[in-house]
Amino acid sequence: MNRTPPFRCRCERRAVAFGSPRNGRCCRWPRNGPSSRAGGFTLIELILVVLILALLIGLLVPALLAALRAVHTLQCQNNLRQIGAAYSGYLADSRGLWPPLITTEVPTALFEQIQAGTGLKMAPARPAANWGQAGPHWSIVLWPYIGALDVYTCPADPKAGRRGLEVLGPARLHGAALLDAPPESYALNIILFRTGDDVRRQAGCTWGTRGDADFNGLGSYTTLNDQRRMFPNLQGLILFFCGASGQTVGSQFNIAFRTTGSVERWEWHPRRAPAPFVDAPDCGSNYLYMDGRIEYHDELPSPAAWGYDLGPMPGRPPPSSPAAR
Repeated sequence: MNRTPPFRCRCERRAVAFGSPRNGRCCRWPRNGPSSRAGGFTLIELILVVLILALLIGLLVPALLAALRAVHTLQCQNNLRQIGAAYSGYLADSRGLWPPLITTEVPTALFEQIQAGTGLKMAPARPAANWGQAGPHWSIVLWPYIGALDVYTCPADPKAGRRGLEVLGPARLHGAALLDAPPESYALNIILFRTGDDVRRQAGCTWGTRGDADFNGLGSYTTLNDQRRMFPNLQGLILFFCGASGQTVGSQFNIAFRTTGSVERWEWHPRRAPAPFVDAPDCGSNYLYMDGRIEYHDELPSPAAWGYDLGPMPGRPPPSSPAAR
């Protein structure tokens, strides 16, 4: 019974057929078959592959970064939208009454709610370890209406993901109201609320800086009617904005003014500015206005948009009018 002989290359078949000895130089493959190279890449081929990969990465990385920045901007605006809704809900329940910015009263029940929902504990009183007083900061009083800790932190915040001391640093630890809290990227425009002359003077306001009785008193309540009386264009003013750096959720000194402040005002959309209080190309912030709209600006809004410049004071004639002479 004939069996199929094992495969032999052309050289071996020729040697068997004619009885001639093999010369030791077997072709192994037919001349018109695959290449006789053992395999692998040449140096030139490797260089070409590396160059192609580098080109693809160079094209894809900017697009991916731009997409990530767009996602961060949208998430930041969604955070502001939730904060604005929480503010409106609080005013509706309090009948237009906003708590004082500074008070000796500690909202213990609110801190207990925050601890139950997040595990964050209230910082000890200042005399115990030089901690800040746990007062009715906006992020504290709005917690029942927000209920999610990640809403307080912008995803583009350079300190996102850090906690407590990593955010504050030793010099600002006394301002914390909650232990080991995440960054608070958003700030309340406190110029719209009762405050002191020195605060408005530091902010650069053109009104209420010379002992005026209008809208003074950090420890007194602000009503929505007060704001409507004080600010003729209330609905067009900034309420919250993104870019308050260096404070944690609940901190009592989260005061980032337009040009200066107790806390640095940064712009980090879509990329971070080179320094605080600096406006640079391709750097901006998201702003929540009193009427609920949210806008991105790569240029710092005017003093009038912040309420720093009101023009003639309500109920007072313009300086150039006959009644003022």
